[in-house]
Amino acid sequence: MERVKRMIVDRNIDICLIQEPYAIGTATPELFGVPPGYTGYHYLTEHHPYGPVKTLTRCPGYYCGRTWIENGNDSMWSACGSCASGFRVNNTWACTECQDSLTTYDWMYLVFMVLVGLLAQWYSIDIFSPAQFYFKTVLIHISALIETLLSAIIALLLVSQPIGSLSIKSCAAEQLSDWYTLLHNPNPNYEETLYCAQEAVYPLYSIVFLQYGLSIFLLLLIRPWVNKLTGIRGHAASRPIYAALYLFPVLSIIHGMMAGLIYYGFPSVIILLSLMSHAFHFASRSDQSWRMLLKETVSSFHNLMVVLGHWVLHGFGLVALTMWLEPKLLVTILTLVPLPTFLYVALSRFTDPGKFHAD
Repeated sequence: MERVKRMIVDRNIDICLIQEPYAIGTATPELFGVPPGYTGYHYLTEHHPYGPVKTLTRCPGYYCGRTWIENGNDSMWSACGSCASGFRVNNTWACTECQDSLTTYDWMYLVFMVLVGLLAQWYSIDIFSPAQFYFKTVLIHISALIETLLSAIIALLLVSQPIGSLSIKSCAAEQLSDWYTLLHNPNPNYEETLYCAQEAVYPLYSIVFLQYGLSIFLLLLIRPWVNKLTGIRGHAASRPIYAALYLFPVLSIIHGMMAGLIYYGFPSVIILLSLMSHAFHFASRSDQSWRMLLKETVSSFHNLMVVLGHWVLHGFGLVALTMWLEPKLLVTILTLVPLPTFLYVALSRFTDPGKFHAD
């Protein structure tokens, strides 16, 4: 600024027009660096530090950026603020379109969020369905699976660019704060807050809400017809639907508050829960001898499906964790999937509480 002042004085310039002048203050901006004997006039407002500019300049905070506004000769960069959906601020404070592809880990996270909703529905169906309706209950499980798959496919088609192309562009999640931009609105000079909250991890955050909403819609659209066709009436038909209508809003609230933590922690959560559920399944057997555990698992279709389901979940968690930390070890890690089952069956006779009481 001192160089500009000196040039104005040395060249005896009468009138000087500065496109983006230096100014101090926000409520009542004042031009800074006006040479002695000159008078400064401006039309600056309280938003001048971070308002529209011709030349891209810095914005405060981590997520505030500027959008290029095309308007012929009057084109300019917008005021500092949040980027539009599908855009994210880069290291020059310009809002740029998301061009990354979803990684394998991203896809597994989305599958996990879909599975949570599906398993919650299946659990509520098992809880509220009478035992004598076993075959009909299986059909309701299949209906919930179809509803979930349809909602997931429709959600993917809606976020594709162009819509329906299944070509999804994303902004990569780089750090935990990317999921909580609402907590990072800057307050420069402690005078005013710039609201720059946005979806910095597009579409990983919004697509889950979309899928849950579509699940509710398809639930209300399909499930009553399935109940009518299978002859399920009364509380057996209505309670699983009401349970889902409560569960999906709860899952949405949890996702809204803990999406970032879930994103980085879901492999460990799956592994831990699958191990606990696996142990509970075997511990519920009255005879803990290894022969009876194997016999009851192989001879019962239900027990076999439960064990295989635990293997799938356990393997899913191991694959997700390995793809995030060390993809080269994937094949080796997958050999550990059946290990919890073999360990429980082999060591159950040493941990049977009945033997401790007998001693």
